[in-house]
Amino acid sequence: MESKAFIIAEIIKKSLVEELTKEESAVLEDWKNLNHENKKLYDSFKQSQTIKNDLDMLNHIDTNQAWTNLEKKQGHVKKVNSGFNFKIWIPLVASCLVLCFYFFNSYQKKSLKNTKFIAIQSSKHKNDIKPASTNAVLVLDDGESFDLSSINRENISSNIKLADDELKYVKGINEGSEPKYNTLIVPKGGYYKIELSDGTKVWVNAMSKLKFPEFFTQGERRVQLDGEAYFEVAKDPTRPFIVHANKTDIKVLGTHFNVNVYDNKVRTTLEEGKVEVSVDDRSILLQPGEFSESAEGMLNKGIANLEKDLAWHNNEFYFKKDNIQSIVNQLSNWYDLEIKFDKNVKRNKIITGSIDRNVPLSQVLEMLEYVSDLKFKISDNQLIIENK
Repeated sequence: MESKAFIIAEIIKKSLVEELTKEESAVLEDWKNLNHENKKLYDSFKQSQTIKNDLDMLNHIDTNQAWTNLEKKQGHVKKVNSGFNFKIWIPLVASCLVLCFYFFNSYQKKSLKNTKFIAIQSSKHKNDIKPASTNAVLVLDDGESFDLSSINRENISSNIKLADDELKYVKGINEGSEPKYNTLIVPKGGYYKIELSDGTKVWVNAMSKLKFPEFFTQGERRVQLDGEAYFEVAKDPTRPFIVHANKTDIKVLGTHFNVNVYDNKVRTTLEEGKVEVSVDDRSILLQPGEFSESAEGMLNKGIANLEKDLAWHNNEFYFKKDNIQSIVNQLSNWYDLEIKFDKNVKRNKIITGSIDRNVPLSQVLEMLEYVSDLKFKISDNQLIIENK
């Protein structure tokens, strides 16, 4: 009896982290199909909070009491067709899964498939949410893709290295062959750093996509951006570096600048060096501390607030007379949220405040509540905004 219980427990544990072999999957399905109680028990274990609640209970009371509680949940008890008593061995399975829960918990920290939710003692929030982490997918020219957050090798190819959550391309120049273009895709709740084959470093923000050649040609260095990224361009007077974003070209030789293309409007902010921004037949030069905005053929420039425009790159939320809609859009990208406004909330409410980005969501919301007349509530991955 006991050996069967622990065999089933081990298989259930492996199924929770999707590591079953075909043979183990067949055993699990046979066990679930023996009777309705088996299936109900398994379904309850698939919910991580149910696992914790059930196993904490079973870990602190005796077998008979454990069965009594499970019996209340499941209605009645049957004997398994294989010849041993369900009432006797179910608590053994559950007791074994106490250990499995700890294994499952540690595995969650490593797996992108698992939730970013964290527990919080709050009468207002159902849960808390972790900040963004290094997370991206690299798509090669031939269509092969790599999940950079879970890949276990350092060399993706002979000229693409992965180390310390950073993608590095071997330095070199395309001597005339057809360029091979790669694409770095960063989802909600992620960010990533990449060093291109010319030595240029790019920090790519959440909900962004960067397309670039494995090796730049001798004439120019051209990349394409959707979303937001900060560039530290390696100096090369013979090969200008060009960022193409939504019909806008940002041309540089060697400089530090940020490009934001989230709202079909291209905002370029120059921190160091000099850039030329072009739209159709119009172009302007930016000096350090200036920004340009382009949209629908229009091109303008002004004095930038570097602290605000570069805040994400400096790991900070910095809101200065921003409306609540633009603020929660940033939170949605960083924490991978769905946003829900109460119908009475005016989305043009202006808020000013700042906080570190590398904190749980609840801490950001505390700051926003302190500086506004709004209140916020987290429920799973949904952020609810209401008036106080």
